[in-house]
Amino acid sequence: PSPTAATLHATHYHRLFVKDVQRELKQRKRADVGVLVTPEPWDFGKASRESIEMELRDNIQGLLGYVVRWINHGIGCSKVPNIHHVGLMEDRATLRISSQMIANWLHHQVIDKGQVKDCL
Repeated sequence: PSPTAATLHATHYHRLFVKDVQRELKQRKRADVGVLVTPEPWDFGKASRESIEMELRDNIQGLLGYVVRWINHGIGCSKVPNIHHVGLMEDRATLRISSQMIANWLHHQVIDKGQVKDCL
């Protein structure tokens, strides 16, 4: 965990009285869990080719960055810069998510094998 994040998290509790917030939350109507866990479908027809390409490149960057650290350095969980140079924590689970997204997009013909090879 990042020391900065831990500090921000801790100082947050000095600005709020947690019991008051919990009491307020108990008064709210419960959220529909189905709505919370059901993702909005992405209409690929409305997505620009650029946004699809950027998402593909970002996922491949995460995949390759993680695999290099895992194989070359034996690090199982590591900070991998994305295509915008932001360090993201990657591990085998995020590797699987990225690879599955690419496989799904290939299956649904959102992208083709040539685009994947070009990104690699």
